[in-house]
Amino acid sequence: MHTINHTMDQETILILIMSILVGGALLFRKWYLSQPRSYKVSEQWHNTYRITITEHNPRHETAVIEIGLSPSETSLSADRFLVEFISKKRELNRKTLPELGIEDVDISYNAHNKILKCKFEKRDLMRGIRQHEIKLNRFRFVVLLTNTSIFKSPEFAFSSKSMLFRPDTGKYN
Repeated sequence: MHTINHTMDQETILILIMSILVGGALLFRKWYLSQPRSYKVSEQWHNTYRITITEHNPRHETAVIEIGLSPSETSLSADRFLVEFISKKRELNRKTLPELGIEDVDISYNAHNKILKCKFEKRDLMRGIRQHEIKLNRFRFVVLLTNTSIFKSPEFAFSSKSMLFRPDTGKYN
């Protein structure tokens, strides 16, 4: 009888340890999935200027789109940020962020005006597209500098889960 009781204690301890490991793994997964994520959707060079498009927490309702512009030599100052909508017939329709109803825009420069960042919530962009009844095919972000330079990102589209992606251009080599 004593050995059966001893075996039961070992099985109970083994089940308890396995339960703790599974519970710990589930808690770790929940914590890991809740951590903020940032995806650099695009990085492109225009002469000495680099334009980057980053999407922060794309799977959350509070997803933020960040447009970054950094020159390699001079300081800069932005005039306007626009979204250029491109129809299937390649007709262009530019709208500023305020025209799209995006009022909460965070524009920041680093200490020496070398890096410019513009952040806004993706849901505000989606709301502006719906309110203006824009037939969404493709679009790109445009930065106008006060010295009349224009910088355009590559073309983007929204996936079925409303995440930014660069659609296939159909051009190879």
